Amino acid sequence: MLLGALAFVVVPLMRTHAHAEPVSDAGSNVAIYKSQRRELDEELARGAINDAEHDAALGELSTRVVDEVPVQPPLSVHIVAPRARPWWLVVVFAVAMPLGAFLLYNKIGAPQVIEMTGVARGQATAPSGMPTEQAGAPNGAEPPMSDKQILAMVDTLAQKMQQNPGDPRGWILLARSQNALGRFTEATAAFERAVTLTPNDPQLLADYADASVMAQQGRFEGKPYALIKQSLKIDPNGMKALALAGTAELRMGNRAASLVHWEKLKTLVPKDSADYREVESIIAEVKASKPDGNPGAPVATAPPSASPPAAPAMQAAAGNAAKTGATVTGKVVVAPDVAAKVAPGDTLFVFARAKEGPRMPLAVLRVPAPKPGAFPFTFELSDAMAMAPGLSLSSFAEVVIEARISKSGNAQLQSGDLSGITGVVKPGASGITVTIGKVAP
Repeated sequence: MLLGALAFVVVPLMRTHAHAEPVSDAGSNVAIYKSQRRELDEELARGAINDAEHDAALGELSTRVVDEVPVQPPLSVHIVAPRARPWWLVVVFAVAMPLGAFLLYNKIGAPQVIEMTGVARGQATAPSGMPTEQAGAPNGAEPPMSDKQILAMVDTLAQKMQQNPGDPRGWILLARSQNALGRFTEATAAFERAVTLTPNDPQLLADYADASVMAQQGRFEGKPYALIKQSLKIDPNGMKALALAGTAELRMGNRAASLVHWEKLKTLVPKDSADYREVESIIAEVKASKPDGNPGAPVATAPPSASPPAAPAMQAAAGNAAKTGATVTGKVVVAPDVAAKVAPGDTLFVFARAKEGPRMPLAVLRVPAPKPGAFPFTFELSDAMAMAPGLSLSSFAEVVIEARISKSGNAQLQSGDLSGITGVVKPGASGITVTIGKVAP
């Protein structure tokens, strides 16, 4: 676009221009003579004058022309040498326009959107921690980005936000990217900036609370609990906040208060949905829990965090009240030979990515890993859990599902992490089983 604008301005300035001199007096007199003669001929034809009058007037006109027109009149028109090109003006436009456009966009534009849009178009690959065995891009495609490149891209976005700190959407994108990468401390800092710029967004407050829980190793006390209360005060029907509140109260031993939140959440989800059945199951387990808040039966689907949410009800809360787009549901199981390696404090990731094309996850779910006896773990991935605009489950015809238990809580694959991956499935599939049975060397 900039080159096109320059072409309209610079090219005409560089053209050679020639101009004609004005017609001489002699040439003008001859033209007048011809015009008056035509008028005399027309008057004679109409009968306005007779032949004698015509001849007399014509003779008088001819005598006047002979007196006024030289024998060898100069040419009436000739080309004058072209004017000198305005090179200084050409240089000013060629330099000033691109420089001005760049400086203006860098000042008030949003360059980070271009970088993230490149991801959505498939120019980027997976976030940290994606397995390497399927890293190859199809023939003719751009080579996939490495984990380090993905991390560098998020770091670049963080630097851009320091230069443009007044962009709330940029802070939200950075916060969710950091959260998905397991950088919970950085994510909470970015959420703090986003909330400062958008203080009354209940969903943003719930996301901030969720990241704060993960930063506090699954504890709800303090900032996370205050954020949950603030979110519910603005929107009492916020489903993610209700699920977080229910889990928080249960963790703090307030079983009755926890049931109030889960019962309310139950009234907000469709009765014929997997969400409804999941919430019912959670309510039953909360009722069976001990008064001190420790469940009598494992509450595998009542996570302490929901970014992305662990239970289907939480997934609905993370996006819209009514889910749209594609979903994939199923369960995660742990192979008996690696079950003993699951330890308290581990983090469970479940994510979907395209079979071919960009390796950025299309949906990501992250929760504290259940105890070995609490498996199988039920999951649901949806478009609401996408990491980048335009890069979701419904954007691809075939996907694969991976589950990973991270020892560090970081999405980047590290030695000792446990993982498993499915074959190719289609968005909308249900009953998928992901078996974790591989240990990263």
